[in-house]
Amino acid sequence: MKKWYQGIYRRHLLDMHINDDKETYLSKFNIDDYLKNLKEADIQCAMIYIQAHTGLCYFKSKTARTHAHFLKNPHEIRNLMTLCQKAGIKVVGYYSLIFNNYAVKKFPGFAMKDFKQKTFHENGERYELCCPNNQEYRRFIIEQLKEIKEENFPMDAIFFDMPYYEMTCACKSCKARFKKETGLNIPLKVDFNDKAFITYLKKRQEWMGEFAQFVKKETNKILPNLTVEFNYAAAMSGNWIHGSTEMINEASEFTGGDLYGDLYNHSFAAKYYYLTSKNQPFEYMTCRCNSNLREHSITKPVELIEGEIMLSALHHGASLIIDAINPDGTMDNNVYKKIGAAFKDAKKITPTLDKGEMYADVAIYFDSSAHYHTSLMPNNYESSLQAQRTLIENHIPHHIISNLHLNNLNKYQMIIASSLFDYPNNERLKLIKYVKEGGTLYLSGKSDYRLIKEFFNATRIGETYMNSKYPHILRTYQEVQCYVNPKNEYRDIMNEFDLVSPLPLTYKLPLIKIKKGKVMADIVLPYTDPDDIDHYASIHSNPPAKESNYPAIIETKYGKGKVIYSLPVFEFDKRNKFNLPN
Repeated sequence: MKKWYQGIYRRHLLDMHINDDKETYLSKFNIDDYLKNLKEADIQCAMIYIQAHTGLCYFKSKTARTHAHFLKNPHEIRNLMTLCQKAGIKVVGYYSLIFNNYAVKKFPGFAMKDFKQKTFHENGERYELCCPNNQEYRRFIIEQLKEIKEENFPMDAIFFDMPYYEMTCACKSCKARFKKETGLNIPLKVDFNDKAFITYLKKRQEWMGEFAQFVKKETNKILPNLTVEFNYAAAMSGNWIHGSTEMINEASEFTGGDLYGDLYNHSFAAKYYYLTSKNQPFEYMTCRCNSNLREHSITKPVELIEGEIMLSALHHGASLIIDAINPDGTMDNNVYKKIGAAFKDAKKITPTLDKGEMYADVAIYFDSSAHYHTSLMPNNYESSLQAQRTLIENHIPHHIISNLHLNNLNKYQMIIASSLFDYPNNERLKLIKYVKEGGTLYLSGKSDYRLIKEFFNATRIGETYMNSKYPHILRTYQEVQCYVNPKNEYRDIMNEFDLVSPLPLTYKLPLIKIKKGKVMADIVLPYTDPDDIDHYASIHSNPPAKESNYPAIIETKYGKGKVIYSLPVFEFDKRNKFNLPN
């Protein structure tokens, strides 16, 4: 049976996080104008607000507070949805999770609290955040869902926004759950070298995934006819704070989320969404504003909007364009003329978008669970994004794979796994089977020690200048930490670099000893400790001094396959172009 979203590629959201402390707010909201603009843009699906980040509801609510405008016009949103359905436009209801100012104001115990027990708002933000571990907040969501059912909105689906952390949380609920599940006290400082802190990161990811499943289960129970979607943008646009992994995506009917990067970021996300989505098309959401919704009054050129739409279409995805309502409730019709013009050419190829599959020679492994920094080295997402750029510029077809796709890797000639920092993720170990059966694997950075030990029988020593008696200094400029010198037979890979003029790096490198494999390049140390500000050879720089006994690039045969491990993250390096080894 065909689902409502199949064949629906032109989608729209009108951002309506509007306060109600002034009578003018939403006073000119008009559902006939709203529908007229949707038709002007040739929209097939409209995402319409029923509850916003303010926590104000756009229907009569007993559990929360109704926006003042909708107290006077209690069925206006339902009537708008009905108009859309009659016009053949699919309807998705928008509901804000986590971000809810009113709920925290009314129920202070709902609030996320940082290590110093301050809320997000107390730290200078406009928003208040509800903790998903708070059981009363969960009951609040259930009551809201029951009210939405009573309102009888004519919807095809419901979209839950912001299912992620926006801050560290050490509220009473988080402390109690962490203690119960680990036996540990919740850590109260950020320290990526602390095992308890890494456990805390892992638990946050598990908790947010479990929360999404909870919301999905309750929605399916209360509103069984609606498909459920969660915003799955923070896995790429966020970092370790957000706790956003494929566990959130698993609760969604299809993958979607709002992203605002350049076309390379867009291409990365589209490839990732294409493979990650349970059903097609995935939904790429982005705004019509210049760069993000904060630039409310600047609309992108039609050509750029069209380029973004076509880029999603190239990956068989749907485009959802986000506009923002004016505080008085009016909309700019000129914006919808532009959106309609941008959709015009994409509409012609719509019949072909559900046919065929994307082909790839190479896969880039993006591990959403290890989205953090260490040793000032680029993380997995940053380096993967740059690796993709190189592949695009060299016209090499590729996929972005995740932890969901490590069971069927043999279709790829090569897998690039950049900066896989140590993290308790056993899915990665499936890369061993891929190489053993004939695959080529490229690893880089401070990579998963279990993989390095397996492939190279390696012993980890530490990192460059690990015994320094000087504290590491984060300067306003990039200090060279070490250098890389290629062996003679590999000079062609690294262009003109040699022992006299090795390649400088501005981050520390891991130090390892290997019993298996061939060294392609060595680490070269500078004249003095980069953190020693009193002793130096040259005041402006720290030139290379001597070659160490530690490898910088190594390769080995393993089973029928091959592994290359580059401790420098060359794929992130934007200064020079390097040739990949055959």
